[in-house]
Amino acid sequence: MEVLKGKKCDSCGFYMLEPSFCCPNCGSESLSEYTFQGLGSVYTFTVVHVGFGHLANRTPYILAIVELKEGLKIITIIEDLEITKVQIGLPVKFKRYEEGTGPIFMAV
Repeated sequence: MEVLKGKKCDSCGFYMLEPSFCCPNCGSESLSEYTFQGLGSVYTFTVVHVGFGHLANRTPYILAIVELKEGLKIITIIEDLEITKVQIGLPVKFKRYEEGTGPIFMAV
């Protein structure tokens, strides 16, 4: 099972997914590797019907902002869910990381 990895600022406790050399919240360079629980809920979403690039053949797909249990909001694709079933507040969990796309989630 894959895990969702990121960083946590040792100074202010801010979480991040992107590779960083300093905290975007406080500027501290003191960062630690962090493994997220991989659980969260849909904060907002849209259904993409006309994709582009490597996502063109994936349509329709759910593009969502997921709020992780740790409080970080991330952009992700939700798989294995009918597009009519997605709703704000839906519990989701990390499924895998896809190169070129980013984290992929699924409904719990």
